Amino acid sequence: MRRVNLKIVGVILIVLILLGLEILRYNNSKKVIENLTTYTTMKVGNVDAKGYIEVNGKVEVNDTKKVFVDKKLKVDEVFVQEGDFIEKGQILMTFDETERNNIMRNLEREKLSLSKLKRDYIVEKELYKIGGSSANSVKELEEEIRRVEINIEEYEEDLEKTAEKILSPVSGTITSLTAQENYLVDTDSPLMEIADLSDIKIVLEVPEYDVKNVYVGQKILLKPEAFEKKKSYPGKVTKISKISEISETTSENILETEVKPDEIIPYIVPGFKVTATIYLDEQNEQITVPKTAILESDGKYFVVIVDTEGIVKKEEVEITNLEGDNLIIKKGLSGNEMILITPDEKIKDGEKVIIQMKGRGNKNARSEGIK
Repeated sequence: MRRVNLKIVGVILIVLILLGLEILRYNNSKKVIENLTTYTTMKVGNVDAKGYIEVNGKVEVNDTKKVFVDKKLKVDEVFVQEGDFIEKGQILMTFDETERNNIMRNLEREKLSLSKLKRDYIVEKELYKIGGSSANSVKELEEEIRRVEINIEEYEEDLEKTAEKILSPVSGTITSLTAQENYLVDTDSPLMEIADLSDIKIVLEVPEYDVKNVYVGQKILLKPEAFEKKKSYPGKVTKISKISEISETTSENILETEVKPDEIIPYIVPGFKVTATIYLDEQNEQITVPKTAILESDGKYFVVIVDTEGIVKKEEVEITNLEGDNLIIKKGLSGNEMILITPDEKIKDGEKVIIQMKGRGNKNARSEGIK
């Protein structure tokens, strides 16, 4: 009986020891796991990549109408202000009518004189036929008629130059206004400038290192800040400047690139800011990874490969096409590796990490198509 009890006690002790060892191993494992860093990973693969670059720009107009007058006139009333949107044919201002009325009265007098001279001329010719007048008298009347006709032509030309009012030649926004009430206009300077909103363009600032990927006719997607970039409009590149300039916002060397939207973008006016996505040519069967997956050291580039056990290893790679948020791996990966998307620069080979799978291919990189 005693021997049986000893066996039972021995079994219980063995169980307790094994249980204690398991608890100890679990606690140690838990501490190790708690000390590990968690990384999001992705499995790279050959994908049909279509990259893009994003640039900023602003709205401008292709044509600005400058409003002049042909004669120095006194402004009577101005109906618009700088910044106003106006419709084609809308009255913008009127001029003092005093001078115009004087011209019209003088013109009417000359027309009356011409009518009287023509009647006298007919009578004088009839008298000349019967010997009641001389050829010289008839000639003088002809010359007088011609003189009055010239006066009438001059008054009519002067009347045409003496504007009564100014109507808007286009629909658009007044970007400059110098004329004011009782202002004596200068024929050499415009009274106002009107931005023609029916013919707008968007000027983008393309960094010089991206210009090689941009060409006339290239598809783009425009996102005006007026819509908080939530709406986009398709367009095309229409012109690329040949002269490099310094960007006022980034201080980079840029080339101004003009683009034209495929449709009218509502509610935008000159000066509004726009973000544009310029789609690059397709590059088939390329290994692409996010920029964040790349580490740089001494001019070399690395990705961090991780195995199923969470053991990491840095792999040197050759890269190209640094546009957008993704790049192409030219050499160093076969296309089936699992890599860390945002590795720490201090990570070392052989280090163990906790992995969280994100997806395959280029789902985290900016690589998408345009419809």
